[in-house]
Amino acid sequence: MLESITSIVSHTPAWVFVVFAVLIAIGARQMQPRIVSRRRLIVLPLVVAAYSLYGVLMASHGSPLAFTMWLVAGLVAFLLTYMSAPSGAVPETASTVRVPGSWVPMVVIVGLFTARYAYNVMLVMHPEVSHSASFMTLFSALFGFLGGLLLSRSVLLHVRTPRLMTA
Repeated sequence: MLESITSIVSHTPAWVFVVFAVLIAIGARQMQPRIVSRRRLIVLPLVVAAYSLYGVLMASHGSPLAFTMWLVAGLVAFLLTYMSAPSGAVPETASTVRVPGSWVPMVVIVGLFTARYAYNVMLVMHPEVSHSASFMTLFSALFGFLGGLLLSRSVLLHVRTPRLMTA
């Protein structure tokens, strides 16, 4: 088992580790309280969700089942986030918000990276799984859920934080 893990990691291109380090830095920054524009609050989660959907559609060749699983998992993530709504965001100006630090973005970012890495390793080691409906369904749901968690958290922070009136 250890030999196969070592082999997998040693055959991973160096740029993948650079991307992982950048993602860790982005996630670490999200753990600190910060002031962001309302637009910026939504941009990263929207990009992450769009990238996860793009990956699902490309990998599944536009499978309606894969898309449906991605969408359903994203909606489940939204409902879970809605029921345990993030709190603590405070308006700074009419267009900025003070956002509390959270570990959720780090977990989601690392989870998406790890899932994508495992997905690609599986396809390299066992190309036949690309034709497996259960394989596509599992990963579509995972990508939809993780992307949905990040996006729904940001959307709810944006919507639930009152806007200050400009003078």
